[in-house]
Amino acid sequence: MKKNMPALLKITLATALLVAASPALLQQASVYAQAESTDFEIKLAPLNIQIEDQLLEVPGGKSVDGDTYVGLSFLSQKLGLTTAWDEATQTVTVSAPNKKMSMMNQSTKYAMNGREFYKPLPPVIVNGTTYLPLRLLLEQMGYQIGYKDQNHVVSITKIQENELTLTNKSDSKKITDNQNITIDYPQIEGWANSAASAKINAFIQSEIEKYKDAANKELSKSGNVYPYSLDVNYQITYNQKHKLSLYFEVYTFTGGAHGSTSHDAHTFDLDTGNELSLQQVTSNNTNYKTIINQEITKQLKERQLESDLLEPFESIRDDQGFYLKDDMVVVYFGLYEYVPYVLGILEFPIPLSAFAAAK
Repeated sequence: MKKNMPALLKITLATALLVAASPALLQQASVYAQAESTDFEIKLAPLNIQIEDQLLEVPGGKSVDGDTYVGLSFLSQKLGLTTAWDEATQTVTVSAPNKKMSMMNQSTKYAMNGREFYKPLPPVIVNGTTYLPLRLLLEQMGYQIGYKDQNHVVSITKIQENELTLTNKSDSKKITDNQNITIDYPQIEGWANSAASAKINAFIQSEIEKYKDAANKELSKSGNVYPYSLDVNYQITYNQKHKLSLYFEVYTFTGGAHGSTSHDAHTFDLDTGNELSLQQVTSNNTNYKTIINQEITKQLKERQLESDLLEPFESIRDDQGFYLKDDMVVVYFGLYEYVPYVLGILEFPIPLSAFAAAK
């Protein structure tokens, strides 16, 4: 059975090995080294969207890969979000309470509350109308997106997020022209339990210090000769029911065609400030490992991944990586952990209801 790698070891190995990521990861990684703009096209087609009991037909479109796009006006007219368009900079801004997200036409670079990040899908202007990637945008703004395949209806549900603000902190360091460290991390503000949020903030800051220490050790070994980049960003995956879940995206580049990406996830109890274990988030079910193992085995078969396994899957680890998303727990495995690097970071979403029902 495979053993977990702590964050420090992950960074050290990443600087020693040039690994390829999955197509999605490779695309993300290449963005950091290449231009931010693309030449992206969508095919316009109305969307059927359901909001509570209201069924609407709204302007939308599809990318060549089937990604759903929605017209900008829908966000303000039907969802009550505040939108703005700056013609001079070709920038769209979408705002909600405690959130402000900006993006540029044909650019895969986004900003949320001051944090910059990259996604494969850019906003697109067609015939003077701005279209935005529906799932990417609304999940960032606190909505859950569903799809009813039988009648091609997209469902949108507003999530009751915790009443707090996540502010972005940045720490960048340029050593030479080809050596740099860029780190972004969140801090909680405005939460009613200030002691718990302070504890979580301190934990996150301590994790960031570990990344920085590991990077500095690698830089001291290589001197100023070899290229080195460390980029730490994050994704907030769950902010509901007094829990907060996120993962750090750790991207390391040491020369060659591409770098390496790993995920380090953490889930917190906002009432205590403690980090939650996998068993705790799965209803403290004593059989949580068995349920997860069975579900992973099932999904490996359904996704036709069994023949790609580098070794047979037997069981998750005691310290298995996971995060919460919507009504699921997502268990993940790192590059090379079970499959060749071209398949990237494997994720297995499992409904939380499966653990409560089995107790």
